[in-house]
Amino acid sequence: MLSEAHRTAVVESWKLVVPIAETAAELFYGRLFEIAPQYRTLFPSDMKPQKGKLLAMLSFMVKAIDWPPSAWQQSIDTDQDLFLVVLALGRRHSDLYKIPDEAYADVGESLLWALDYGLGEAFTTDVREAWSRMYTLMAQTMKMGRCAVGAGSQLKGVADG
Repeated sequence: MLSEAHRTAVVESWKLVVPIAETAAELFYGRLFEIAPQYRTLFPSDMKPQKGKLLAMLSFMVKAIDWPPSAWQQSIDTDQDLFLVVLALGRRHSDLYKIPDEAYADVGESLLWALDYGLGEAFTTDVREAWSRMYTLMAQTMKMGRCAVGAGSQLKGVADG
């Protein structure tokens, strides 16, 4: 679970990432391919679109956790539902790309490393904890998506990255 303090730390630190977003994506993939070079073949040679997808998904996640409490009780479109989008993303990564569960640890490590390197002193222990918790929740949800193969039309086409 993300506490209010965790959500605030993620949202506020994301504001610092936005101006360096391209650098952050570059750092992330550089680190991922450094610690897990076997995953490089899963990506196209031109990484620009992929980096855009990464940044768009992170931005979507940050925006979704920043909803006011009243918004959590409102009905929303399927493509704006954080849980369904991340669940579908996990299903897509499993079905189409055959991403193994152990890859999520390398991705999480790369994300935290890129944020740490990119934000420097602003990446405090509290900010690291908040991003770590958020990533863990998202990774667990993506792994659940693997189990949702054939789980109905709500998941089909929700996530496109």
